[in-house]
Amino acid sequence: MLKRRNQKGLTLLEYCAGAAVVAVMTFAFFKMLGNNIKSAGAEIGTWAQDRAAEMPSLPSMDE
Repeated sequence: MLKRRNQKGLTLLEYCAGAAVVAVMTFAFFKMLGNNIKSAGAEIGTWAQDRAAEMPSLPSMDE
């Protein structure tokens, strides 16, 4: 009979499988949020431009 060693820890295959799952989930997460982040950035930019247009102009330094 062969003696089985107590297996502790993970094998390389298990690490690779876990890394693949994390990579796929990360890719899917950023793919879903990509358009939302892009539109939020555009909205912030538009808001900032509107606020800047409302500010009074500064006096000229030429005087």
